[in-house]
Amino acid sequence: MMKMRQMCCMLALPVFLSFSACQQEEAPMPATTEFATADYQLVDLTELEAPEVSLGSEATAFTCTPRETSKEKMETLKRALQHLGLDENQKTAVKGFVQQHNACIAPSIDRIHSLHHDLLRKANAAREEYIIAYKAGKITKPQLEENLAKLRASLKAELEKHEVKQRQMRLVRKCRQELLQKIEAVLNQNQLLKWNNWKSRLS
Repeated sequence: MMKMRQMCCMLALPVFLSFSACQQEEAPMPATTEFATADYQLVDLTELEAPEVSLGSEATAFTCTPRETSKEKMETLKRALQHLGLDENQKTAVKGFVQQHNACIAPSIDRIHSLHHDLLRKANAAREEYIIAYKAGKITKPQLEENLAKLRASLKAELEKHEVKQRQMRLVRKCRQELLQKIEAVLNQNQLLKWNNWKSRLS
């Protein structure tokens, strides 16, 4: 009886090891640590097109303040690429596409940031004039607050609708669309299914 048990155990051991090996092979691959650099962060187009403007006051100048969701949106492409299970050829291709995209948007991003800087400087110069008038007793505190509120609304509108801004935003969106199309062209069907789930978040 003892020999029979020993034989059963010896027979069962390879089966157990084989089953364990299958479990390891079928386990999902962990996300790669590649594509982790800032090069693979996408610009938040909503943030770029319609930046949030802080409340100007007697003590505080107008500034553009990032939204809480902006960082999460910027990381979306990185997370997508890390979970697609790309092979070496795909990785090489995608890295090239991202480099092309970053070069494509760089001039427009610089132009937009320069425009934002100029518009903020202009608005804050007007803010200073209102504050000087208030301190000189030419306007009341409620009038100061009303003027600053109107100035902020005007600044927000100009940051969004300026002709130069709109033209540069169209160029940035074109670069973005070209990047996504190039990435999709090198993915297989299973990867495309995963990609499409991420793509909806790349607005």
